[in-house]
Amino acid sequence: MNLELFLQVEPKVTIKPNSQIKIKDIASVFCKDIKLEQEIKELIIGETNDFDNNKVISVLSIIKNIKNMNNNINIVIHGSPEILIHIKDYKKENNLYKFLKVFTVSILLFFGASIAIINFHDDVNMEESLSTINYIVTGVEKQNPLILTIPYSLGLGVGMVAFFQRVFKKKKKNEPSPLQLEMHSYEKNIDDYILDATKHNSD
Repeated sequence: MNLELFLQVEPKVTIKPNSQIKIKDIASVFCKDIKLEQEIKELIIGETNDFDNNKVISVLSIIKNIKNMNNNINIVIHGSPEILIHIKDYKKENNLYKFLKVFTVSILLFFGASIAIINFHDDVNMEESLSTINYIVTGVEKQNPLILTIPYSLGLGVGMVAFFQRVFKKKKKNEPSPLQLEMHSYEKNIDDYILDATKHNSD
């Protein structure tokens, strides 16, 4: 009687260069036969090198390797039909270099966002709008009504922080922020592109 082997394949994994790729690195394995399960986990299906950044492994190649080892197995696959292997060395990054990168990006984002906000306010003539609102409410014409400009400026910053869920932590803890959703979408698009490009290059 053939044994059933269940594989839950990961869509993306990261492995060091010059390493063997085993099934346990790219999939979760379950089989009633514990000994066979361990043998399948340790089965080598490829290798990484130090000159490629990415590698694609097909589920068909996994099935082929398992069948070559033991043909009396019924294989049930769950998950992605192709696995993207990121080849990356886990070297500890210099803390000073990491700090300088974060600091530089933060400065660029700060000034970039500031210029964007300034240009927006100039385009819509926000100064005139606030003066008009002040006149409607108070009946007094004033060119730069601080009673409105100060709360507006503070509210702009507080609103951005609240939007990215950095203040109201009690809001569903597992709910992702808009920035996290955007980053997830961006990373998924990058992975899809790399997967397609790597497949075409290997053909």
